[in-house]
Amino acid sequence: MTIAAGETALAHLYAKYSPAIYAHCRRFLQSPAAARDATQEAFVRVLARGVVLPREEEALRYLYRVSTNVCLNLLREQNVHTRAAPTLAANASHVSSAESSHADREFVKEVLARCGEGGAQVAIMHYLDGMSQVEIAEVLGITRRTVFNRLKKLARIAGDLLHFVPRGAEPIEPAEE
Repeated sequence: MTIAAGETALAHLYAKYSPAIYAHCRRFLQSPAAARDATQEAFVRVLARGVVLPREEEALRYLYRVSTNVCLNLLREQNVHTRAAPTLAANASHVSSAESSHADREFVKEVLARCGEGGAQVAIMHYLDGMSQVEIAEVLGITRRTVFNRLKKLARIAGDLLHFVPRGAEPIEPAEE
């Protein structure tokens, strides 16, 4: 594929998928400006690396992965755990006082700090983006079982931090699809 053909193909992918990638980045970064920058950076990386994406569904998965990595890098530069903790705590299912909200943010910050980058990716996609285990597995190119294990590890870490391991904290195995 020539450079011009690659740029044309990328322009087509940009026109088709940039709104979805932008929305994903905006959920991550909580900032329209940062999301625009991250969306642009994801497409620039694809263009700079000369990646050939033969099928559109593969292209979307790849773009989703690249944009996730760009967002994680941006968050890391701005202290990922400090930025992600308030967002995850704000999406908690309970309403609480300012004092317990701070405690929730600190708790989430500590859990994310202990679960590693792969666990943080899965946690953000599952709890922030509302993605299923199957969707996360497809986007990250890992097995659904790996996603399940990372969520299970996240629950164990949270339980350890609370000084007990809750028996019902493990993620529920989804029905076979």
